[in-house]
Amino acid sequence: MQIFKWGKVLAVAAALTVFAVPASAQDDEGPITQGDDARYVRVMHVTYKPGKRERAMQIIADHFVPAGEAAGTPGPLGVIHYQTGEWDAVFVWRLEGGMADLEWYRSANNIKWREALAEQEGGAEAADALMSEYQSLIDRSETNVGHYHDTEDDE
Repeated sequence: MQIFKWGKVLAVAAALTVFAVPASAQDDEGPITQGDDARYVRVMHVTYKPGKRERAMQIIADHFVPAGEAAGTPGPLGVIHYQTGEWDAVFVWRLEGGMADLEWYRSANNIKWREALAEQEGGAEAADALMSEYQSLIDRSETNVGHYHDTEDDE
């Protein structure tokens, strides 16, 4: 456990150094940003209730993915199904509009996807029932936002 304690100490020290930059340096350079090559993502970790993971993945594969294809909306950049750890899966979604995408309660793509799901399922009521079933399978989830920088390979 000694490593864990040192990790906390180093994290706090690193955080404090962020505030040690003189204010004049920020004034001279203007606002500090992540750069034009920053690509923002929303990362959602999910743990399903015991015995419910398979049904959740079935709903995603048989209903959510086809609705996305019909709507022409982007799916996640990636999905990882964990064999170990506290989470069952992680979904990584690109925030095409950067951090501004987080300002939407329902984005244009979410609206298109929901409409396609409703059409596919036979109406909004059936789509809502499917969404409720999927939500009932989730024990807990956590969403974080981060960014990465494009590399020459990404272009």
